[in-house]
Amino acid sequence: MAESDHSRIPYSLHPVPEVEESRLFNSQTSRDDRPSPPEGLLSSPIFRRDGYRPMPSGSIDLSPLDGVTENQHVARPDTSYSQESDPLGISIQGIAKRVSFTRVPVGSKSSSPATPRFNNGFSGSPESGITSPRAESGPASLAQNPNQDLVSPLEETPVTSPNSLRTATRMGKLTMPWDDPPRDDGSWGPSSRDEIDLGRVNPSKEGHRQDATSVGSDRGNSAQMRNDHDAENHDSHDDDETFYKRYSHVPHYCDSRKDVHRRRANWLSISIIALSIYSTGLSCLWFVVAVVQPRWGPTISSSGGIAPSTATMVCAMFAKTIEISFVTVFVAFIGQVLTRRSFVKSSKGMTLAEMTMRNWVIQPGFMLTHWETLPYAAVTFLGAISLIATIASTFYTTASDVMVSPKLKYGGWESKALNGYVLSSYANTFATQDSCPTPLRKEDPNGPEFAARSCLDIQYAGQSYRNLVSFLTVWDEINHNGTGASLDMSHRPVGTTLLYDNTTLTTTWVKTEYSNVTRQYEEKGRIIHNVTLAMPHPGVYDAATNPVNKILQPNDLSGVGEYAIRASVVSPAINVMCVNMNEEELAPLIYTKWENSQTNATGVGNQTTGWAGWEGEVPHPEEDEWLNRTAVDDIFRWGPTYGRRPPVFQLYPADFNMITNTTVYQGDAIYLLAKSASITNYTLCEMRSWVTPNCSTHFNISGTAGSHMQAHCEDPDDPDRYDRSVPEVTPEKPDGDWKNIADQWRLSMDINGGTVNNNASNARTLTQFILEQGKLNPLLPSMAEALAVFASSTLVIGSIGTPFIHYWDYETMQLGEPGALATFNATIRTQEYTSSHEYEWQNVFYLALVLVLLINIFCLGYFLSRSGLVTDYTEPQNLFALAVNSPPSEQLKGSCGGGPIKADFVVPWKVAYAKGPNHYFFEEANGQTWRKKQDASADTEYQRARERSSYKRLSTSRTWF
Repeated sequence: MAESDHSRIPYSLHPVPEVEESRLFNSQTSRDDRPSPPEGLLSSPIFRRDGYRPMPSGSIDLSPLDGVTENQHVARPDTSYSQESDPLGISIQGIAKRVSFTRVPVGSKSSSPATPRFNNGFSGSPESGITSPRAESGPASLAQNPNQDLVSPLEETPVTSPNSLRTATRMGKLTMPWDDPPRDDGSWGPSSRDEIDLGRVNPSKEGHRQDATSVGSDRGNSAQMRNDHDAENHDSHDDDETFYKRYSHVPHYCDSRKDVHRRRANWLSISIIALSIYSTGLSCLWFVVAVVQPRWGPTISSSGGIAPSTATMVCAMFAKTIEISFVTVFVAFIGQVLTRRSFVKSSKGMTLAEMTMRNWVIQPGFMLTHWETLPYAAVTFLGAISLIATIASTFYTTASDVMVSPKLKYGGWESKALNGYVLSSYANTFATQDSCPTPLRKEDPNGPEFAARSCLDIQYAGQSYRNLVSFLTVWDEINHNGTGASLDMSHRPVGTTLLYDNTTLTTTWVKTEYSNVTRQYEEKGRIIHNVTLAMPHPGVYDAATNPVNKILQPNDLSGVGEYAIRASVVSPAINVMCVNMNEEELAPLIYTKWENSQTNATGVGNQTTGWAGWEGEVPHPEEDEWLNRTAVDDIFRWGPTYGRRPPVFQLYPADFNMITNTTVYQGDAIYLLAKSASITNYTLCEMRSWVTPNCSTHFNISGTAGSHMQAHCEDPDDPDRYDRSVPEVTPEKPDGDWKNIADQWRLSMDINGGTVNNNASNARTLTQFILEQGKLNPLLPSMAEALAVFASSTLVIGSIGTPFIHYWDYETMQLGEPGALATFNATIRTQEYTSSHEYEWQNVFYLALVLVLLINIFCLGYFLSRSGLVTDYTEPQNLFALAVNSPPSEQLKGSCGGGPIKADFVVPWKVAYAKGPNHYFFEEANGQTWRKKQDASADTEYQRARERSSYKRLSTSRTWF
């Protein structure tokens, strides 16, 4: 037997770790006739454990346990060694007595903590879970396998060689010292103490109790073990005392490979600082951009530069990199602060709640799923900063999208000089003919001039009828619903027209002080309606869309852009004055009423008309020839006093007919004579045109709503009025060239059809608008209003390519293509892609941008002020490596299964260091258990958790991945 025992002893033995002695000695002694161990075996140096004093000669008699198999070799104890003489305090009380070591949990100040378990030098690993001492306070059933044997730790020789390992494996399952005790039929008696005295054994299999005395405390042994080492090299800043106090066996195997401090030249330090600089720089740029709100102009547009979608994507990408780098830097900052604090002996260390702060920033939802850490960590300064950083990082991408990402936005009104091409003077007949698009200039047999005139006739006819129909549509709605229009001319419906078939031009009534029919009737005893209609300058459209002004068009902004212009330019205007006259008052102007006139009957009642050559009988214009005087000379400003001659008509028109005169010598107007069937009087209308300086042109264009121009006139508060931009303005003067355009217009409309009584539809419609009373009709327009709208097409066609000022400033009356660039003042408000927010309430996102910037600056300053980095023990891999090489703690008892709860989160921890073995480990920063009254239920919860433990089910289940 001795030879067999010696044959199993290896040449060298590694230190044997402490085990849970309660599981070794809480079994029943089976028999006392055990063979003795070989002589000198237990006193051999190979059984000495590092850190213990040499044992006196003698042998230890460890009683064999019940159920030892026949193949196991059992050592017979030597009873000659007494307990009192043993310096280690090992108790030997005969063959039937047990050896018991009282295991004191770490954290207790009464004795030193137990040695952590490890497998150095053993061939097998534990097969079953380890029962906590606190778990033994309650009853436990051990009846699963009553035949299982329990073996003393010295009865199983450690296997250190691979051969031995393979041999032991083939022998079957090894029974290791840390295995669970055998399950007996009886139950284990509960202990009234929170921590069971491992020196007391209450076996129940034999129905009797055997007592084992305590071998002594670990404190004396630990102190003695440290003496030699401390005397050799003692440093007051090292944690050797704590280290040896916590370990009865020095873990030489965990000699730290690297120091906890990394210099600034280390890759990790460089990368953290680089990320911090990047995050700080870009977050600063993002904040500045959000404050300045730059407008990108053509840099971001659909026609050039960066496409809007690309710009949005790039902005979002950089914002995400800022967020990621910020989170990385801040998490590193938290880890450095907490780890450095845990090294400082005089500090409070770090708690589990503070370690979870890094998870807030990385995973904001962690605060909802693990809210129990918030009351402990959020109330600290670092916790408050972490909470702020979490909120800022969570909303940073959203803040960037709201405040920095480019989006279409109007800028403010700004004064700007715009340029537009000028081709000819206002109402230039030749220029209008040249601008009319027709392919028949070379095909017309009468030459290009006739082709151009025909083209203009079509333009006039089309636009004039369109304008009149649009105007009558508005009045039809008023007449149909019976609401009635205002009697104030400035508020009555106006006409509209189209420019290039894509821009609506809205007119405005001006000089409305002369349009009061009631006052005129009271003052002059006749019905007079004098109206003036102003048209926005169509040249503003050409200037706005001209690339020379670099205004982004809607097509440049993904088809949805907008801009607005208030141009200080003149506006073309048409004046129509209609006066009701009876037959006698009109006779001086009717050829058939002259003496010796040659007339012919028309076949319509008693109507007569002048012969074909009647115009030759009209006196030729001479210096002193002003034709006949009338009762309305002062109204129309005829005669030598005004230097203007009146018109002469061939006949009185019939009902629903009109006749015209456009041949007055050196005249500046055309005249129209109409007859309404509702009254006996005739109506004589004078039509003139000029450019007015009392207006500004407002132009708005939108990719979705289209473009619109409007004449804004006679507004005393309008700073963009032309007469304010150009103070030296001459009085308005009718333009004589417009009469030529109007003559072409009336031919296209066949307004002179009354000479042959053609009863034209346009004449029939217009004559029914003749005023019958000395006031305006709220349900119908007057004839003057309708004629002004009808002839407004001449204003548009006659002002394209004309000056923006009230005079012609060039030598020739018509310039070649493309014309001369003319400048005019304007106030412009454009829509461009701008890095800005859209609504006032979105200013709240400034907070996210500024918080990230400030925290970035703070973190960058922190990293630059340090000489390098320390190992971040809040990182999971570092935390795990340090935790598994640290002793267990009583202050976290019960947390191994379900995790820490309540006060476990506020237990402070420090990173201790033992210089001799070069080992780092966790230790409590305080010596008291952090338990509160409300946490007293944790013990009960622990016992319930043990009873319903799912470890067996989880350990035998299959994994998915």
